[in-house]
Amino acid sequence: MKYRYLTATLLLSGLTIFSSCKEDFAEINSNPSAVSTPNVRYLFAQCIKQFQPADYEAWFYGYKSMGAWSQMSVRSGGNTSKTNLDVSTTGCGYGVGKVLLYTNEIKYRIQQMSEEERAKYEYIQHLCTPMCVFLSMEDSDMYGSRQYSEAQMIRYGGTMTPKYDTQEELFDLWLKQLDESIEYLNSHPNVGILGSQDFIYNDDIKKWAKFANSLKLKIASRLINIDKNRAIQIVEEAAKNPAGFTSEAGVGGDDFIINKGRTDNNFNNTLPGMNIGNEVVIEFMKKNKDPRLFTLFMKNSYNANVIQAFFDQDRAQYIPSYIMQYVNYEEKDGKKTFTGWKAPGEPWVRYYGAPVENDAASIQTSPGVYKYAEYFDPKSEAFKLFSANGQEIFYSPLCSRNTFAIKGNFQYEFPDAPDVPPIKTDQQAWYGFYFTAGETNLLLAEFKLLGANLPKSAQEYMTEGARASMKVYNAVAGKNKLPYYEAGYINDKFDKPISYSDAQIEESLLLDAYQLNGSQIENLEKVYIQQRIHYMMLPMDMFVTCRRSGVPMKGSNILPRLEFDPVLGDQYIIPRRFAVSEPLVTDPLYDITIAAYEAQGFTYQGEMKDAPSVLTKERVWYDKNAPEFGAGPKIN
Repeated sequence: MKYRYLTATLLLSGLTIFSSCKEDFAEINSNPSAVSTPNVRYLFAQCIKQFQPADYEAWFYGYKSMGAWSQMSVRSGGNTSKTNLDVSTTGCGYGVGKVLLYTNEIKYRIQQMSEEERAKYEYIQHLCTPMCVFLSMEDSDMYGSRQYSEAQMIRYGGTMTPKYDTQEELFDLWLKQLDESIEYLNSHPNVGILGSQDFIYNDDIKKWAKFANSLKLKIASRLINIDKNRAIQIVEEAAKNPAGFTSEAGVGGDDFIINKGRTDNNFNNTLPGMNIGNEVVIEFMKKNKDPRLFTLFMKNSYNANVIQAFFDQDRAQYIPSYIMQYVNYEEKDGKKTFTGWKAPGEPWVRYYGAPVENDAASIQTSPGVYKYAEYFDPKSEAFKLFSANGQEIFYSPLCSRNTFAIKGNFQYEFPDAPDVPPIKTDQQAWYGFYFTAGETNLLLAEFKLLGANLPKSAQEYMTEGARASMKVYNAVAGKNKLPYYEAGYINDKFDKPISYSDAQIEESLLLDAYQLNGSQIENLEKVYIQQRIHYMMLPMDMFVTCRRSGVPMKGSNILPRLEFDPVLGDQYIIPRRFAVSEPLVTDPLYDITIAAYEAQGFTYQGEMKDAPSVLTKERVWYDKNAPEFGAGPKIN
């Protein structure tokens, strides 16, 4: 992982050296079609294009672990006793490298301009700041000290071996950089140089200022257990800043939403076997009519046609009871006919999660009788039908993470009865959100409950946060044209679309899960639950929220944390960060990397005899005083 900075800087350095050797012959040797001085507008567009906190490997490896450890999802096929050993660093970290590369080049090019030109273009470098801070924060969350302040600077006289900034230094630097950019953007008019090259906010610098100011809340949230007073001070100062906060939800509003073009798919690889929803989370969302369920997870395969096919093939006994309880049917002359769904009806009756208990697929209550057979089909006899030629066709009764919300240009084949010609969705360019009004308001609700002096009540922030979160999920789902979004499956007259109205949102917000009507701990728990749900498309933030809050709480009456292993209980330890590997001795960054790890007290992956225990004791700086998983928030 650490070679990424070095490779990029060496490449840029090589280009600089090569060009200097030919300087005397530049005019005669130049290719007329070559670009010798890059356009800063296009550099900024490339900077946005490189914004990527989570590639395919992160979703395929690291984020699966985070989902399971946070008890928001369950590994495909069920959690196992080795779920806490999945401590791979693959895909997570150093997302900031390429954005820093373009940011530093933008700054350099602006410095070379005349004073008049510089006055027009210098605001662009301040738009880069919040993107760098956002990605650097995601990078540091799991690994602590990181290369940032000196990174990607060799071309401009910097070092080939950038230092590791400590996490404490990073927090100070991020706040300083954000304050400088916010002040500049607050005090300068909208020049309008970028236009459509800014395909996030369309060159609206006031929205960039809001984004930068709102990021300070995210920084503060990570400080509540290490320096609560400072965290509250940061929030109170941000609340007074004239930049304001990200507040208008949805595409075209204040939310940080990216679409990189119709051919962009976020990453090339597919994501087979995406995590299944945690049963208690799915049931919580259904109970509280949370429509985000429809976009976070895919409907299961058991539509009306499939149910009827189970009837027709005399396999009704294999329909899981949790599905069958919602099936209306008529029976005549021994033949069952599906007639509709019982309340709450489609699409709610198509969402079911799996238990979090380790090795659930193999637990037997007596010889040959499996405890969770309706979830995992250990004998491989239940979740299948047969085509006319005897081919087995398998159907999933559980709902997995929605791949189409994570990547674009991907096709979905609707489930149907055997021998029915398949129908597929069209491919669609991808829209993704990274920072929204939902997050801003839910963080403000948290800090209001923690004692911050803010203009609105915690309930107002909570309500607006949940509302804005539901709105952005709906808006982005529409842009991504998720399967079932605009209409139900065309071949199933009982199928319903997953899009939802503002009226449905308001109906759900009246339920108790969204009302701060209990003790401080109970109210904080409700806010943290909403943050966790909102962050399911941003798994690093989801995991960080669980880690810093102690929510989900053991014994909770709202949404409890369950035991992975009922026998081991607390002795089944969940890591609090990913492992780090010892660099090769030939690595030019070997000495500074070793020093950074030693300063944090980190043990290398190859030297660990008990990875979960080591990775819960050796914490990143801001996590050192945080509550244990399941213990609930600290309020003092």
